[in-house]
Amino acid sequence: MEQISTTSRTKNTAINSTVAFVSKIAIFVLQFICRTVFIKVLSTEYLGINGLFTNILTMLSFAELGIGNAIIFKLYKPIADNNIEKIKTYMKFYQKAYIFIGIVILVLGIVLMPFLKYIIRDIPSIKENILHIYILFLINSTISYFFTYKKSIIIGYQKEYITTLINFVAVFLQNIIQIALLLITRNYILYLIIQIICTFLDNYIAAKKADKMYPFIKDNKYEEISKNEEKNIFKDVKSLVLYKIGYIVSNGTDNVIISAFVGVSEVGLLSNYTTIINAITAFLSSFFNGFTASVGNLNTTDDDKRKESIFYQIMLLTFVIYGIVAIAIALLSNEFIILWLGNDYILNFSICVLLALNIYIDGVRFVNYTFRNTMGLFKKGRFVPLISSIINIVISLILVQYLGIFGVLLATVLTRMFITTMYDPYLLHKYKFKTSTKKYYLTYLYYLTILIISFCICKFVIDSMLLGGILGFILKGIIVVIITATLFVLFTFKLKEFTELKEIIKNIILKKISKK
Repeated sequence: MEQISTTSRTKNTAINSTVAFVSKIAIFVLQFICRTVFIKVLSTEYLGINGLFTNILTMLSFAELGIGNAIIFKLYKPIADNNIEKIKTYMKFYQKAYIFIGIVILVLGIVLMPFLKYIIRDIPSIKENILHIYILFLINSTISYFFTYKKSIIIGYQKEYITTLINFVAVFLQNIIQIALLLITRNYILYLIIQIICTFLDNYIAAKKADKMYPFIKDNKYEEISKNEEKNIFKDVKSLVLYKIGYIVSNGTDNVIISAFVGVSEVGLLSNYTTIINAITAFLSSFFNGFTASVGNLNTTDDDKRKESIFYQIMLLTFVIYGIVAIAIALLSNEFIILWLGNDYILNFSICVLLALNIYIDGVRFVNYTFRNTMGLFKKGRFVPLISSIINIVISLILVQYLGIFGVLLATVLTRMFITTMYDPYLLHKYKFKTSTKKYYLTYLYYLTILIISFCICKFVIDSMLLGGILGFILKGIIVVIITATLFVLFTFKLKEFTELKEIIKNIILKKISKK
C-alpha cells in the first residue's frame, strides 16, 4: 500500500483541487440551468419549501456528532505509517457508528413531522402534500449515511479526486433527468425521487470503488477497537458535537426563522441568492478541501514551524480567493438576478452585502477549521461555538422583529466575526504552534483592510459604468477580479508567505510542463 511523501502530498493536493475546480464549474452550470427551469415551471412557494426543508435537514445532521471528523483524524497516522490492521479497526468502527447515525437522523426527522405546521408560517398553495415532500427530503438526507463511511479511506489516502468524479457523474445525471421531468411532467415529487436515486448511486458506487482500491476493508478478520480507544474517540466526539451544533445552528436556522416570522415566499426569494452562493462555496470548498488530507498528513510528520508556515500560506490564499468572491457577490448578485429572473426577484443591496460578508467570514476560517480538526484539537474551546449559536438565535429573534431578513443575516455575521472566527486561531497558536496569536490577528486585520479598500474602489468603478446587460455584467466581474487581485498582490508581495506560496505554485507548474 502506498505511503505518502512530501512530494506526493503536494501532487495529490494539486490533483484533488484541480479535479474539484473543473467538476464544480460543470456542476454549477448544470444546477443553474436546472434551477432556472425549476423557477419557470414551478412557483416561488416551491423554492421556499426547497430552501426550508434543506435547512431543517441540515440542522438534524447534528446527530452525526462529529464522529466523521474524529475517525478521519484517527486514520491519518495509520495511513501515514501504512498500518493496515489499525485502518481496518477504525473503518469497522466507523461503519457501525454511521449506520447508527443514519437511523438516529431518520427517527429525529420523523419526530419533527408534527411540528412542521409551527415552522411554516403560511402553508403554501401547492398541490402536493407538505408531509410527503418532507419525507422525501428526509430519505435523501439519511440514505448516504449507510455508505459514506467508505469515502473516508479514499480521502485519507489523498485520492479525493476519485470521489469527486463519481459525485460529478451522479449530479450530472440527476440534473439532466430532473430538467427533462420538469419540462415534461411539471411534477415536483418525481423531481425529488430522482434526487434520492442519484444520491444513493453516488454513495454506493464510491463505496464499491473503495472496496476495489482497498480490499482489506472488506476483511471480516479485524481487531475490535479497544475500550480505551473507543473512550478517547467519544471524548473527542463530545467536544465536536458542541462545535458541530454551533456551526449548524449558525448556518441552518436562518431560513427557519425567516419562514416563521416573515414568510415562506421570502425564503424562496432568498434561496435564489443562496443557491448561487452555495454553488460557488461548494466549488471553493471542494478546491480547498483538496488540502485537508495533505494537512492531516503534514500534521503527523512535520515540525511545528513548518506547520505554521503552511498555515499562513493557506490563510493568504483563502483571503485572496474569498475576498474576490465576496466583493463580486456584494456588487453583482442583484444584477445577476435581474438578468436571470427579472426585477421582481431582487433583494435590497444591504442584504447582498451581508450575504457577501457571511461567505467571506465562513470561507477564510477554513484554514483554522482544517488545522484544528487535523491536529485533534477537539476538546479545547468546545463550548465557544455553542455559546455563539445561542447568541446568534437570540439576536436573530430580536432583530427579525424590526429588520426582517436583514436582521437575521446581520446576527449571523456578528456572531461569526466576533466569536467563532477569533477563537480557533488562539487555540492553534497556543497549543500547537506554541507562538503568539498577535501575528494572526494583525494579519487578519491587514487582509481585511485590503478587502475594504478593494470593495470601495470596485464599487466606485462599477457605479460609474453605463454598460449593462450580459456584456456589462461580465466586464464588471472582470474588473472586480483584476482590482482585488492586483491590490492583494501590491500589498502582500513582500510577505514571506506570498513568496513561499508563489514558489510552490511555480514548482507545480514547472513539473507539469517538464512532464509534457
